Amino acid sequence: MRRRVLGRIPRWLTTAAIGFAACALLMGPVALFGGFTLRTSLEDLNARSLSERQGAAALAATLVGRTMSTRGEQLRLVSGRDDFRDALARRDGARLSDIFAPIVTGVPDVATGGVLDAAGKVMARFPVDATAIGLSLADRDFYAGAMGSGGIFIGDAVTSRIDPTLALVTLSYAVREGNVVRGIAILSVRPTTLIADLQAGLGASGRELLLVDHRSATIASSTQRPMLSVVNVPAGAGQGLASFDGAPRAFVAAPIVGAGWTLYVLDDPARIYAAQRSLVTQLGGPLAVSIVIAGLLAALLASAWLLLTRGRERLATANVQQRELNAEVHGLNTALQHSVSELRALNDELGAFAYSVSHDLRAPLRSIDGFSQILLEDKGEALGAEGRTHLERVRAAATRMGALIDDMLLLSRLTRDEMRVATVDVTALARGVVDELRARDPQRNVEFESNGAQPAEGDERLLRIALTNLLGNSWKFTRELKQAHISFGRETREGEAVFFVKDDGVGFDMRYADKLFGAFQRLHSTTEFEGTGIGLATVQRIVHRHGGRVWAESVVGKGTTFYFTLPSSEVATHAAGR
Repeated sequence: MRRRVLGRIPRWLTTAAIGFAACALLMGPVALFGGFTLRTSLEDLNARSLSERQGAAALAATLVGRTMSTRGEQLRLVSGRDDFRDALARRDGARLSDIFAPIVTGVPDVATGGVLDAAGKVMARFPVDATAIGLSLADRDFYAGAMGSGGIFIGDAVTSRIDPTLALVTLSYAVREGNVVRGIAILSVRPTTLIADLQAGLGASGRELLLVDHRSATIASSTQRPMLSVVNVPAGAGQGLASFDGAPRAFVAAPIVGAGWTLYVLDDPARIYAAQRSLVTQLGGPLAVSIVIAGLLAALLASAWLLLTRGRERLATANVQQRELNAEVHGLNTALQHSVSELRALNDELGAFAYSVSHDLRAPLRSIDGFSQILLEDKGEALGAEGRTHLERVRAAATRMGALIDDMLLLSRLTRDEMRVATVDVTALARGVVDELRARDPQRNVEFESNGAQPAEGDERLLRIALTNLLGNSWKFTRELKQAHISFGRETREGEAVFFVKDDGVGFDMRYADKLFGAFQRLHSTTEFEGTGIGLATVQRIVHRHGGRVWAESVVGKGTTFYFTLPSSEVATHAAGR
């Protein structure tokens, strides 16, 4: 009876039913598993992207907070010094300015320092500006904040009233005797420096680091966002996707401890969507292949079922085809796993390549210089004058890059190498450096004088490096003179022994003295005078390691004098142990 009923059903309908059943049984699980895998991978990608933004925001917020905390502690310590309080009691503005000088000079993130009286009027300022004395800043929030606070108060970002070209964040500290405020010490920081150094390490394509105050006003930004511009930030949200000034951004917010500020890490969603599309493309292809194969299997199974009605031989043939197709599926899955392994290996190679680019620059530079020299020697005549000039520029650029790498490595090692403090004849060191300069440049006519400075306590190797940079600077910037004069010696200023290197060279404008000791900061172009811009930063780091300080005085066209101090033997021994 059942066979008769089945025999009346059209074969095409039976085939379609079997086919649909096979597709449901085979393609369904493949599609479900593939969809689950794709969804899980996308969620993992989004989680890793969010985690990376959270890590960047936390690190940036920590570094900004540490910078402000460090400057605040520095301000508090200065305000507690006996000479500071004595100068404040005597209202000695000149002495107060001198006390702030070493804190401001050569420190890129510090713009100004000074003191207000209890009424909020400027008593002292460094850099010195006579027009600022007596100016009332009582309406600034940092004045009221310091008066009402027992510790360091960090104000909002404002435009300087004394120098409108500066946008500053001011730290303030009320100096008290009992409950009476005797004055307010202030230190103004350039907000742009708070995240400038972070951008190199935390930056990515389409990413912005944005620092705002409690009013949502821009303090600093890694893009061209105007200073103090109000940003439409999402209220109360720590992360997500929101519109920042009309542009959608994936963001993570991190508070700056002790300042009432918020740091945002903003990513362009287009970059995230591109990564998602790439992942869908990578996984979607194998998934589609698997579904097609499952569909083929379903069709073959339906055909096999129909062939069962025709005899055992047809069934055996179908089983063989089934096993062959299963082997093909296994081979495709194996190939897929192999592709995944290759992708992981490529990612590992990419990481190694990035490390090599960052740390192994010397070998390519040597190759560039070497092959350029070979080309000049072997094919110089064929290249012509212009070609030889181009190759010489290539070699000069490679040499400059090598010098930059060497100077940067030297600068980084200066804080790690152990100091060996001993009594050093600095005058003999200076004369030895000048003798080396004369040997390298014998055609120069340079008169060198020394007043026989007393020995000092320090690391002889580091002090030689410092004197090589200072005397080398004087030698370089006096080369336009037919008869140049360079002197080295020691003098006493306010009871302190001060060493100096003086020349009568081109000099520089003292308005730019704050840039002098920064790495890569140059007051003359490389076409005028060679150099990497790291020498004076190296000098400052060496002097600071000895517990001393360094500064410069100059007049354009009349020469420059560099001064530095070295501490007593007890202080130097303590500095060496740090």
